[in-house]
Amino acid sequence: MPESVQYRLFAGILLLVSSIGCRFTGVTNVGFVAAPICVAENSSANLAIAESAYAQGVKLESICDTTCVDYYFQAATLAWPEVGQQIDEQGIPCGQAASIYNASLSKLVSAGQRLGRLDPRFGLVIRTSTGSCIVPAHYHGFPWQPGEIDHLIPIDQYSMGDLNNKYRYRGYGVSTIAFHYNTTNEPFRKSQQIFSATVLLRPHPDFGNKSDGAFVLELFDPSRISSITKDGVQVPLERDLTAPIAWRINNTKRDYLEGFLQPGSTSVNDGLFMIEPYQPGKIPIVFIHGLLSDPLAWANMANEIRACPEFVEKYQLWAFEYATGEPFLKSAAKLRRQLQEARVLLDPTLSDTALSQMVLVGHSMGGLVSNLQITHSGNQLWEAVACCPFDSIVTTPETRLALAESFYFEPSPFVSCVVFIGTPHRGSPWANRPIGQLGAKLVEQTSSLEEMHQQLINDNPGVFSAEFTRRVPTSIDLLKPESPLLLSIDRLPIDMGIRRHSIIGHGYWMPGSGDSDSVVPVSSAQESGVVSETCVHEKHESLPQHAESIAGLMDILKRHLSEHAASLPNMRK
Repeated sequence: MPESVQYRLFAGILLLVSSIGCRFTGVTNVGFVAAPICVAENSSANLAIAESAYAQGVKLESICDTTCVDYYFQAATLAWPEVGQQIDEQGIPCGQAASIYNASLSKLVSAGQRLGRLDPRFGLVIRTSTGSCIVPAHYHGFPWQPGEIDHLIPIDQYSMGDLNNKYRYRGYGVSTIAFHYNTTNEPFRKSQQIFSATVLLRPHPDFGNKSDGAFVLELFDPSRISSITKDGVQVPLERDLTAPIAWRINNTKRDYLEGFLQPGSTSVNDGLFMIEPYQPGKIPIVFIHGLLSDPLAWANMANEIRACPEFVEKYQLWAFEYATGEPFLKSAAKLRRQLQEARVLLDPTLSDTALSQMVLVGHSMGGLVSNLQITHSGNQLWEAVACCPFDSIVTTPETRLALAESFYFEPSPFVSCVVFIGTPHRGSPWANRPIGQLGAKLVEQTSSLEEMHQQLINDNPGVFSAEFTRRVPTSIDLLKPESPLLLSIDRLPIDMGIRRHSIIGHGYWMPGSGDSDSVVPVSSAQESGVVSETCVHEKHESLPQHAESIAGLMDILKRHLSEHAASLPNMRK
């Protein structure tokens, strides 16, 4: 049977039972899994049966017997009424009941999916003595639609990688990592997106906490919901906000070297993307990584922002990924175009004022890409590479259009704040050193770009600067302090309505350049007219992860909210 037909059939069955869930009454022996759940007279008897059911489930799972799912369900539902009878000083459930419930629910999620009995989009199939029924899945607080939660992985211990802090809070339920697979090429979405979900199995609210009630499988967004009601009392929810970021760090093949050496490679997945689905009324923060880097460079900053309820409520996280070996003028043009495309797609009536208050956060070369979103080009950039008017050059219409996109532009109307982190506004001496020159030579441009460049040089003799004539300029070429194009970019007029901030690394002496972050001199990273300047004693590559850099960004984001509270209705409290 085709997969789509299976899903429609599953959904149809679910519709028949979702209003009441799956009800269990009567007496059973744990040796007969297809019978209804036992309702014992006292808690100790219930827990004894639950513990035995869990053990039997483990045994059956080891031989891939699908009835293990029914045993895990039985163990969890029997333990639930007793969960919370023993609590610690923080009000967190502990003791035998909590241990059985958490272990059973975790196994129920993992084994249920692996053995084809649980689909997070629809619900859980449980077999009873009278047949099969579905425990429906209910969703709370997610910006994702129920049909977008494709898979769940229960999590406990994991490697933190380079993350500074773990934001995990104990409470009711089981923490999982949820996955959404972008199989329909949804714009501005990665092929695989992951996020936190806390799972509970408890009686349907219509039946209170009765042990013979209908159970439902509930999924909560722990970044937005921190507690639930049990027995009429507000109790904490188990929440792990860091796990998806740590999972991404531990399971992502970082191919930024390929993006530098072979910027035209089709495997480089570049472009603007949203971390979560678009949420009207929330200001986008767009992270833009630097040279020889990727969006995971922002893992620590994203982790801290996701742990701040005020920021979760009022900001949404986006990122821009690009091949760092190609000229950053081209990358900046792509970002400018995609910001426009995103606005048209997400808010065609231009009614969401939050989308006009975007914050760009750029590290290293990403800061230069950000700067090109808030400046007026005029003729300055073209005149830095050519000695004749743009309209007079001999080339194809396609090449003329590509050049115009890179060299002629106005500030993006959607950006109102930019944060520069270790940005080489006036270049870096490393670009002239042997390692920089070697890196530039190793960059392999696409044949189409090479052909375009050769056509321009051959058909327009003596027109282009030595910097442009020698070869297609790489990102490293454009970071040389003497680069005419870089010097011209530094002199571009900036939209006066933009609030700019600098976070600068220092403490490392660079011969001939003075204080630096070991790559970018302080004198190159400094910008006149910025609202704030934060100096951090840290090396260039680690600036985005440093606690002081993160604290500086958090302060900037708070200031940005206060500055726009009056103009954004959803900011008012």
